[in-house]
Amino acid sequence: MNIIKAPGISVNGIKITPEQINFEVQYHPSRSLFSAKYEAMQALVVRELLIQRAVDLNLCNYDKALENPDEIIDKLLDMEIDVPIADEKACKHFYKNNKKKFFTPPLFEAAHILFLASPSDDIAREKALERAVKALDLINKNPDDFKKIAKNQSACSSAKTGGYLGQITKGQTTPEFESALFDMQEGEISPTPIASKYGYHIIKVHKRIEGKQLPFDAVEEWIADHLKSQSWQRAFSQYVQLLAGKAEISGFLVKQSDTPLVQ
Repeated sequence: MNIIKAPGISVNGIKITPEQINFEVQYHPSRSLFSAKYEAMQALVVRELLIQRAVDLNLCNYDKALENPDEIIDKLLDMEIDVPIADEKACKHFYKNNKKKFFTPPLFEAAHILFLASPSDDIAREKALERAVKALDLINKNPDDFKKIAKNQSACSSAKTGGYLGQITKGQTTPEFESALFDMQEGEISPTPIASKYGYHIIKVHKRIEGKQLPFDAVEEWIADHLKSQSWQRAFSQYVQLLAGKAEISGFLVKQSDTPLVQ
């Protein structure tokens, strides 16, 4: 395991050790070990600021806080951060400005022919594309052959039903497949083979049912919760900045964040 040496960090004289940071890293998955290490250090600094604030307010003594920091921090934040509930006017304003968020995705009945090839095998990808292009050329000449070609050539288990996939909506296929599918209309066959991590697809849309706008009443509760969460996160970030501004922190700079730093 690669260990990045952490700088000496202290918060009002309380040290945060490299061992604590290395242990905390597991809770901060990231693209790189460096980023995970940084996020771990930030979380520990913020946690220490909150614990010390709880002690200052006589919510507990320091040793007790270390035994159950999450409970103490929750109690502190409940007491110190007050976020108003979004009223109906605010919810309607958000709904009006974000109507696209509350639109059900279209529903498709579709079929496909899969020419299998691993993304790491360039030769296999090239051969799969050649086969897909030839098959698509035959289908364009005689669209009724789609089902027969699917049964004979598709590497998907749907081959036995002529490539039929049933009903499909958002989030059920690969991003590349979904992007192509959502641009297609009822009765259409994809004009070119669609590349994905599985290989190349020829897609046919049997039926397309357009999405519908959800009414305000159906999403009002979600909007209220969403707005409250946004307000809380802003308030939390400001609260942490206030504590950090009054503290003596060495070895780390607490930066502005829109998301909770304590997990």
